[in-house]
Amino acid sequence: MNCDQRRAQLADFLKTRRLALQPEEVGLPSRASRRTPGLRREDVADLAGISACWYTRLEQARNIRVSDQVLNSLAEALRLSADERDYLLALANSDARSSASVPADGVSPALQRILDSQHPHPAFVLGPRFNILAWNQARTDVYGDLIKIPPEHRHMLWLFFGGYMHELIQNWEPSARSILAKFRAATGLYVHEPWFTTLVGELSQSSQEFRNWWQQHEIERHHATAREVRHPFVGRMVLEESALIVDDCSDRRIILEIPQPGTGTENKLTALSCRPHRVQTAPWSALRRPASMERRNNNHY
Repeated sequence: MNCDQRRAQLADFLKTRRLALQPEEVGLPSRASRRTPGLRREDVADLAGISACWYTRLEQARNIRVSDQVLNSLAEALRLSADERDYLLALANSDARSSASVPADGVSPALQRILDSQHPHPAFVLGPRFNILAWNQARTDVYGDLIKIPPEHRHMLWLFFGGYMHELIQNWEPSARSILAKFRAATGLYVHEPWFTTLVGELSQSSQEFRNWWQQHEIERHHATAREVRHPFVGRMVLEESALIVDDCSDRRIILEIPQPGTGTENKLTALSCRPHRVQTAPWSALRRPASMERRNNNHY
């Protein structure tokens, strides 16, 4: 297990949250002569009831053990949300799960039938690494046929930051940032894994937005997302996304996209489902496929 990467992520997360807080937000007097934004390391240490030297070693990614009690104290000091607190605990977990514990790709016939029963609403199964494992015809009608994308790129981050979603989603930036924050919240246990570092490295090279937002370390787990789709055949649709956890200890989830009332989306989904030869005329088949989406590699996310 590569603990160096985990400690580096922990250090970076603490630093970003420390610099995002102002002294007056935590009950400290403001300092007109401050040279750097946010709190000082000494401020965080005082608020958490730990030594400044010890906290500094944490931000320096030193090899030290941290108890849950101390981590919870740091979460309080840094005013972390519940999702951010969970992420902090996951990063500091020295007994984190490995790739060996991730279930194999694919879903059972029963789970596929659940997806198909959502017709004409898009639905798909998301794996613990945020790769798409299965989907229904309605998702193909709206977003295109994933069969035409290499398996290693059937991943939510590749779909959003690899190119074509940028043209298909009207509110792309908030949608992409939300997906990125959810990915980070859900994968704190895997930051030491080769697939994780490969994915982040490739996306950092191919997308400036990804590179900039990744450094901000945003965390989000439970948030209802309304996505505006600019469909080439039926026009604007608004879909609200919800996640259902699959109760089989696999960390997989079913993602449902339900039409937002009053937008005419329900009728448009029904119209799409009645089109002949739907798969052959996938809505994004004519959209630009960036070079990054054409590149294949042997790392399956």
